[in-house]
This record gives sequence, C-alpha cells and structure tokens, in this order.
Amino acid sequence: MRECVPSLWYRRMSLIYALGAWTLVGSICISSWKRKQTLANEEVLKDEDSVEKAESRRGFYVETVVTYKENFVPFSTRFYNYWKSWSNGPGPSE
Repeated sequence: MRECVPSLWYRRMSLIYALGAWTLVGSICISSWKRKQTLANEEVLKDEDSVEKAESRRGFYVETVVTYKENFVPFSTRFYNYWKSWSNGPGPSE
C-alpha cells in the first residue's frame, strides 16, 4: 500500500531538520576543540617569549568633518527640479 503524501513530506523534512541540527552541533564541537588547541599553543608561546614586553593596543577612533556650504542645493532637490522640468510641472524658479 502506498503511503500518504503528507506523511512522506513530514519524514523528508524531519530528516533534513535532523541533518541540519547535527551539523550545527558538530561544527560547534569542532570549533571549540580547535579553539582549545590554539589557546594551548598561545600559552606555550607566551612562556617562551616572556622577556619581551607586549605593546599596548591602540584604540580605534572616528573623526567626522562637516563642511557647510552657503548656497548648497541637495541632490534630492536638484533631481526633483529636473524631474519637474521634464514632466511639465512648475520649474525650479516658481
């Protein structure tokens, strides 16, 4: 006897969901395992290079310069005026 179509769809989606969930769990385990290895390697390197003094990290900063122009027309207004001149609307002088 042939199975019901929704049941078949449900089984397929369950398989895909299980595959995705186990892939996620596996990738988390592998990444944590690799992180532990790199931390162990860094500790060995720190013990060997204890003579040198590490430089302090410099912070990042953002500098913003605002320039004000006296008779500046924004691009949106320029585009609107140009569009109005083509669509027979009132021009920029009106």
